[in-house]
Amino acid sequence: MAPLQKRALYSLIIGLVLTVALVVVLVAQGNVTAFENDLNLRLIMYAVIIGVPLVYLILVHLTLRKPTQIDERDRLVMEKSSRAQWLAVIFSLAAWMIVLTEVYRDQGQVPVPVAFLNLIFISILIIGILAQSLGILLGYWRLNRHA
Repeated sequence: MAPLQKRALYSLIIGLVLTVALVVVLVAQGNVTAFENDLNLRLIMYAVIIGVPLVYLILVHLTLRKPTQIDERDRLVMEKSSRAQWLAVIFSLAAWMIVLTEVYRDQGQVPVPVAFLNLIFISILIIGILAQSLGILLGYWRLNRHA
């Protein structure tokens, strides 16, 4: 298994664990805005916001530290996965905008609760990691299937 492929697998696992943890916390709290009143939960959320990119950066740096580890096949897979990641992030942001606009439109000029800012940011981090990881794994699968 190529180093890039290993990184993608590790990133996918981390992203899925983070997704499950986030869903469990939100379900346990009852709704998205409930955790705004809980300082400890907010601090954990902020640690996740900082920790996820750091873990991802460490994974990228450790598995791709030598330029000789990356060949043309890896570059092609990374390029295609970056496009998939970009599209996933854009469509996710569009979905957030449409859903929140429609949910809060009936309430007049009531602003969207601040809790959604954290949730949007974390979901985009997770979606970005998952999309790129899946893009890399699918890219290698396609290359190996055609070889």
